[in-house]
Amino acid sequence: MSSAPGRIPSAAELKAALPFFLCLWLGILAFLLCLAFFIKGQLQDTDLREVENRLDSYLAGSPLSGLIDISRRRGETGDLQGLVFIRFIRQGEQLLVSGTSPDTVDFHRLASLDPGKSGIWISLDNPAKTGSWTIVSRPLSSGFVVQAGSDRGLYSLYHRLMGGLWLASIGGGALALALALVCVRRGAAPIWRMSAGIAAILEEGRTALPMPSKLEGPELTDLNGRLNQLLQYNRQLIAEMQASLDNVAHDLRTPMTRLRAVAEYALQPDRDPEQLRDALSDCLEESERVLSMLRIMMSVAEAESGTMSLQKEAVELAASLSDVMTLYEYVAEDKKITVESRLQPGLTVFADRTRLAQVWANLLDNSIKYGKAGGQVVISTVGNGDNALVVFADDGMGISKAEVHRIWERLYRGDRSRSQPGLGLGLNYVRAVVEAHGGTVGVESELHQGARFCVRLPRLQGESGAESIRLRSQISGA
Repeated sequence: MSSAPGRIPSAAELKAALPFFLCLWLGILAFLLCLAFFIKGQLQDTDLREVENRLDSYLAGSPLSGLIDISRRRGETGDLQGLVFIRFIRQGEQLLVSGTSPDTVDFHRLASLDPGKSGIWISLDNPAKTGSWTIVSRPLSSGFVVQAGSDRGLYSLYHRLMGGLWLASIGGGALALALALVCVRRGAAPIWRMSAGIAAILEEGRTALPMPSKLEGPELTDLNGRLNQLLQYNRQLIAEMQASLDNVAHDLRTPMTRLRAVAEYALQPDRDPEQLRDALSDCLEESERVLSMLRIMMSVAEAESGTMSLQKEAVELAASLSDVMTLYEYVAEDKKITVESRLQPGLTVFADRTRLAQVWANLLDNSIKYGKAGGQVVISTVGNGDNALVVFADDGMGISKAEVHRIWERLYRGDRSRSQPGLGLGLNYVRAVVEAHGGTVGVESELHQGARFCVRLPRLQGESGAESIRLRSQISGA
C-alpha cells in the first residue's frame, strides 16, 4: 500500500474509511436536519406572530360597532396592516376585505374557506396540505368571527434554505469522505513506515536495519518494539543457523570422509572376509556417530519448541546421581580422576528420570573429559527453598571468558575442546532438558581454574527422601 499523498484512494482504503465516512456524514445530516427543523419552527413562529400582531393592529383601528351592518361596509377596506385579506363572518353573512387584485388571490376560495380554519403554511386549494398561507381565525365578543391571512414569502424562503441545506449535505458528504480518508491514511502511516522498513530489509538484505522508532501512541510504539524484537530474534536465528550449518559441516565431514574411505577400501579387490567385517564395523561406528548427532539435535529442537515428551515422576537426586556416577567410575579411573559426591538426602524433584540421567551423564562426562589427570570432580546437592541445586565442579582446563557464553550454542566447540571426541551438542541438550523441566543451568569458570556447572530444578514439596524411595519402588514394581 503506497503512502503517496496525492494518489487515488485504493479499494482497501475506501473500505477502511467507510465506517468513519458514515459516522461523519450521518452526524452532518443529523445536524442539518435539526437545523432545518429549528429554522422551520422559527420562521413559522415569526409568521404566526406577525399575522396575529397585524390583525390586532387592524382591529384596534376598526371599532366593531361600525361593522354591525355588514352590507353598508362593503367596499371599505382601510389599512390592512400588511395582511392579504380579512374576513368578518356572522350568521351566514361575511365581509371580505383585501388589498390585492383578484388576479393575485382567488376570492371565491377565500369566501368558501372554513371560518374556524387557522394554520401555518397551509394551501388555500386544499387546507389539509402544505402551502404558503398563514391564517388566523378569532371569535369576537360582538358575535363576529374574524379571519385574516397573509402570504409573506417566508415559506418560499424556507424552501430556498432547505435547498441550500441539501447542497450543504452533499458538500458535507464530500468533506466527510475526505476527512475519513485523512484519518485512515494518518492512522495507517506508521504501518506504511513499518512496511517500508521490512521491504528495505527484504530487498536490500540489511538484516541489521531497525524499524522506525518515532511512532505516535503507546500501542504503535509497543508494536514497533515487538517487531524490532522479532527482527532481532530472526537475525539471531539466522546467525545460529549459519553457525550450526558450519559446525554440522565441520563435524560431519570427518565421519562421512571415513565412511567413504572405508567403503572404498572394502570395495578394492582381493579383500579377505576379516577385512570386510572390519570395514563394515567401522561404517557402523561412524553411522552411529552421525545418527547420535541427529537424534540429539532433534531432541533439542523438541525441547526448545515445547514439544519434548517428558515422563515425569518423583526422582530423588541422590539416587539418580549415584547411578550415573557408577556408570562413569571406570572412565574416571582411566584418567586418574577422583569423583567425590556430597549429596544431601531427601531432595526430590518431579522430572523425567531418563532425561535427567542424560543431563547428569553429559555434565559428568564433560567434567572428566576436560579435567586434569590426577584431579577431582565434586558433585554436590543442596536444597535452596523451593529449588534443588546440583553442582558439578572440576579442576580442569576451564573455559575462557570469550567462550563461556557460547558453550550452550548448538554444535559449538571451543578450540581446545576439539582435541577431545564429541559432537558439540551435550551442553545444548543439557540446557534444553533443564529448561523443559522449568529449571535453569549456569556455569562459572576461569581459564585453567576449572569449571563449576550449577543446575537449579523445582523441588518436589511434601516428600521426604524415604517417601521418595518408597514411591519409586512402588512405581517400578507396578
